[in-house]
Amino acid sequence: MLRVVASHQPPLVFVNEAADGSKNFTGFLVDLLPMLLETAGLPLNYSIRYIPAAGGRQLENGSWTGMMGELTSGRADLALYPMTLTAQRAKYIQHTQPFQDGGYGLLVKTQAVNTGYSFLLPFTWQVWLLFLMAMLAVVLLLTAMDLTTRKARHAALEKVDSCKVQRSRKRDKLMGHAIETIMMAVNSGAAPASRSLGVKLLFIAWAIFSVIMLAAYTANLTANLTVNQLAVQIGSLADLAQSSAYFGVPADSSVSSYFTSSLDKAALLLRPRMIEYKDTDDAVADVRRGKIAAFVTDHINALYFTQVKPCDLALGGEVVGSGSLVLGLQPNSTIRGKLDDAMLKLAESGQVPDLRRKWFQDNSECDSEASPEGGRLSMAQAWSVFVIPAVGAAAGILIAAAEVFYYNKMFVGVQSLRQDLSAMGARVVLTRRLHRQQRSISKSLRFGSATDHTFDAESPVQGTDKANSQKSAADKDAQRDGSGSGSSSAKQQQQQQRQGSE
Repeated sequence: MLRVVASHQPPLVFVNEAADGSKNFTGFLVDLLPMLLETAGLPLNYSIRYIPAAGGRQLENGSWTGMMGELTSGRADLALYPMTLTAQRAKYIQHTQPFQDGGYGLLVKTQAVNTGYSFLLPFTWQVWLLFLMAMLAVVLLLTAMDLTTRKARHAALEKVDSCKVQRSRKRDKLMGHAIETIMMAVNSGAAPASRSLGVKLLFIAWAIFSVIMLAAYTANLTANLTVNQLAVQIGSLADLAQSSAYFGVPADSSVSSYFTSSLDKAALLLRPRMIEYKDTDDAVADVRRGKIAAFVTDHINALYFTQVKPCDLALGGEVVGSGSLVLGLQPNSTIRGKLDDAMLKLAESGQVPDLRRKWFQDNSECDSEASPEGGRLSMAQAWSVFVIPAVGAAAGILIAAAEVFYYNKMFVGVQSLRQDLSAMGARVVLTRRLHRQQRSISKSLRFGSATDHTFDAESPVQGTDKANSQKSAADKDAQRDGSGSGSSSAKQQQQQQRQGSE
């Protein structure tokens, strides 16, 4: 049986205690181990033992602590631990091919930076520009459509009833479409009072678009105010050396050895302010409380703590030191060659990268907030929303054009037909119009010339005017007849008087 030792080093190894006191192991290296043994052709017969230790360092008597001590003493065959390969460690143990780049990272607490333009952060500048252009286009379209349809309507009413036109012009005022459009964009507007169906349809499309954009803006503004442009004040060892703050490192690790034996000038300056932590969680808690300015640990381990809530930690820009992360083996291990070949095969087949994405990226809780465009609506996400007002504008223009055509070509005839129907009834109107059509057809056949077969119905007002004119003409004739008869009778009386006198 292969004897394996492990320590809690998320996300590479998670150690959780069950209710019965036993240890449960999960993580990147825990998933990698059976794949590695199977690819190497080794039996999947191993046991994992937990020890609360780091990679270890060499004591003055030549012995080692931590994982190195377990391997050099022969108490373990393999260390399931992200061991940084150094020249000193390579003299005492064997190791596998690297599974991850090494180096140390600075885990620091982020500082909130307040900006005066936080209200603009929910959208990218491209989305803001397109939004303003869409608003201007909608305002101009609403105004143009309202003016055009109203002008056509008034011209049609002029042909029917001039008094109705005057009343309509007093009632129809130019709509404040600019104010209505802007107010609807902030969800405080009302439907326009325009009579045009095209105007109303375009406004409905703009209202739907405004609701979606307002919801996205509110959600992204909340996220941006929560994160509030977190910034890192300490990004390198030089920044840390210029301050007077303390920093932490894992105890008995290659990190602590780097600061105690390195010739790096910044490391030499920082050595008196170094605090060693046996428990990584305690060091992370002290960073959050501000007790230490930074915690320097393996880069992959520091990256993990920046991806868990409350998402208030960040990595400094500098990667300290160099090296690779390997799995440690006993000094005289006989399985090293097989494990090296298996590690290369797994890397070439893409299984190791898939496993790395599973534990390093997919489990992140802060990706959307930590990314430069996190919490901001970009054009790639918002372009489909702008289709709504575009479709509404196209449909509104078509309907407005249909309204103008109706008022110019059909309104007068429709109003005349409505008046005839209300005055005489449908049967009489239909009979008269059929009679006119037949008479027109017979007249065209009689004279052999093409005539217009369209017919216009006389309005009741016009019929009444014609009857009144005929009546007045008859009255005038009667008056003339009456005056003529009166004069003849007067002449007869004069003749009779002359005869009597004679």
